[in-house]
Amino acid sequence: MSHVNNNKLTKHYWVWPIAWYLFLGGLGGGTLTLSGIFDFAFRNGIIDLGTGPLPEVGSVFALAVLIGVAALGIGSFLLVFELGQPFVFLRVFLSSTAIIKYGACLLVLAMGFGFVYFLFFLPPEWNLFYYSWTWIRDICCALMIIFGLGIMVYTGVLLSSMKSKPFWNTPALPVLFTVSALSTASALMALTAGIWPGSTFGLEREVQHFLVENLHVIDSVLVIGEIVVLLVYVLLQYGAGNVTARAVATKWLRGSFAVPFWGGMLLAALLIPFLSYMAGGVMATHVAPVLVLAGGLLLRFMIVYSDARRAIPGEERYWSRVPKGDEKFLTAWK
Repeated sequence: MSHVNNNKLTKHYWVWPIAWYLFLGGLGGGTLTLSGIFDFAFRNGIIDLGTGPLPEVGSVFALAVLIGVAALGIGSFLLVFELGQPFVFLRVFLSSTAIIKYGACLLVLAMGFGFVYFLFFLPPEWNLFYYSWTWIRDICCALMIIFGLGIMVYTGVLLSSMKSKPFWNTPALPVLFTVSALSTASALMALTAGIWPGSTFGLEREVQHFLVENLHVIDSVLVIGEIVVLLVYVLLQYGAGNVTARAVATKWLRGSFAVPFWGGMLLAALLIPFLSYMAGGVMATHVAPVLVLAGGLLLRFMIVYSDARRAIPGEERYWSRVPKGDEKFLTAWK
């Protein structure tokens, strides 16, 4: 394969805005999903701490929901910006076949219902809703769960649907992105639990502490799951029959991506947070969630920049015959 051909097959057409979009989309979708589950389950007594239903349990994660909605908005802006023609993005909604249309609809709906949900937790003197309108909160919770889950899966489907990118083109990628999104969402919710506007609702500190501890347990399980899925994903690609997928996986295992993969992802972003959650204390409260969030972003960057393209039939032969610029016939008449 010629040098020119190598450049053509490994050129990065999607770069850092897409990596940020995938991270922010997964973070926002996971936060809306988990917040909706926590609020609906505890407020309706599906999960009981021995004190009966907790009407204001959703206030503990209200700031996380607002950050999740903002993350979806910023991610959407980055996606539109990366398209190169931001002023024609409305055409996405008119397409009947483009997979990006479904993602755009999910993003708009999730942001809308997530923001309405957040309005319920503004301080009483600011609030636009009657607190007794719990049926609206139930609807928002249900739709946040559905649309948030859809966004998490979609971020992986968007890449895995590209058959020309062998390292992406696997059903394991949506699973990996979903587990990672839920993990980063748990970390965000644990970091922001009880902060304004939740602090204005007077929920007992013991209840908040219990909820945060449960989030640490959930994230511990998700971190172990992510380690398993990540290793299976890379090793399956390494053993794949496709030459391009194997070459990219080799780069992850012992090539230029080996240090970010082994040292950044597996050690710093997954194993250390898991051990920190087990140890408790400041490491579990502050350090582990930050490392999990950083690891989620690192994973998206590594995936996006692993976009080596499969050569189409005859392409390698074509580029091998293209003049490189040093052929004798190009200067024979001088």
